[in-house]
Order: sequence, then structure tokens, then C-alpha cells
Amino acid sequence: MKINIIGISPQTQKKIYEKHSILAEEIILILRDDKPIFKKAGGHQIIAIGLYNRYLTIFFKYNSKRKQAIITTAYPSDKKQIKYYKRAVK
Repeated sequence: MKINIIGISPQTQKKIYEKHSILAEEIILILRDDKPIFKKAGGHQIIAIGLYNRYLTIFFKYNSKRKQAIITTAYPSDKKQIKYYKRAVK
């Protein structure tokens, strides 16, 4: 999946930082540089699991015409998600 634009609203940035201590920069680095794995979620949501300094799970809406990801939430990956990621990247 090609992502050219990553959008994170100030409210979402604040919520993700306060609840999970995740900076917007970590999300951007994973989506741009890490080659995360992608999975469809319910509705129009997509899940990205990736590793920068730690494993993160990122939920976003994707606009395929603009190749834009609008971040809705992110949190540290749980053990099941980390195992899924490690299996997928082999």
C-alpha cells in the first residue's frame, strides 16, 4: 500500500499521546519507512502493524485516490499482533 500523505488531527495526536505515550513522529516513521504489514479492519479502517523503537498498531482510514492515511488511533501492539507481524515479515 502506497501512502504519500499522513494526516493526524491535533485531537487525535493528543489522545494517542495521553493514553499510550505515542508521538505522531513514531506513527509517521512506521508508515513511511518501516514497511508495516496491513490488514483490513471493520468498516473503512485499515490496521498497520510495524516496528520503529517498539511495535505499534495503527488504525487509519485510507483515501486511495490521494494515497492518504487519516490516523484514527494507535497503541502499543499486544503479543498476538507482534507474533502476527513477525510471521508476516519473514
